[in-house]
Amino acid sequence: MRTHSPIWMRRAALVAVVVLAASCVAASMASARMASATVRADALRQAHRSWDSRPFVRYRMVLQAPSWCRMDMEISNEQIAKVYENSCPGAPKTVSDLFDFVRQLDSHPDTVYCAADGCECVEQRFVLAEYDAQFGFPRVIRARRQRTANLDGLWAYMLARGLPNCLTPRDTEVVRVLSFQPLS
Repeated sequence: MRTHSPIWMRRAALVAVVVLAASCVAASMASARMASATVRADALRQAHRSWDSRPFVRYRMVLQAPSWCRMDMEISNEQIAKVYENSCPGAPKTVSDLFDFVRQLDSHPDTVYCAADGCECVEQRFVLAEYDAQFGFPRVIRARRQRTANLDGLWAYMLARGLPNCLTPRDTEVVRVLSFQPLS
């Protein structure tokens, strides 16, 4: 004759499994964190120093901002000298504008926001920039939203609806420099 465990024991086991799974997910997300705000700010300063020491003042740059459009322009002394093409919604950009944009996107990296679907998940928003090895200008600028479970009220949420989906969404590419040519 087989006896069944009481329902409270089955529920406790289920909660233990859920807690273990949530702990594993949280640990993996914590280990996959991106570079700190200090490391990103240092990389920006170093790239800007490389840019400031360049041996030219005129250049031609083609970029996408966002990915479905194209800007092609010539810049002299960080002023737009000629626009060959601009199918983007914004004004043409210089490299100095790109550095300012990185600073703006990364201006509040320690602020925690409620994620899009509700406060069962929270996120930090910051920028990931790749800088040109030779001249230092931002080659690619991506926006990152790093999500984690919101521990305040997590138990109530899990009991009512189950485990929240706090997966970090894919990065959003904001700017990509397609070509860069020094002119003088």
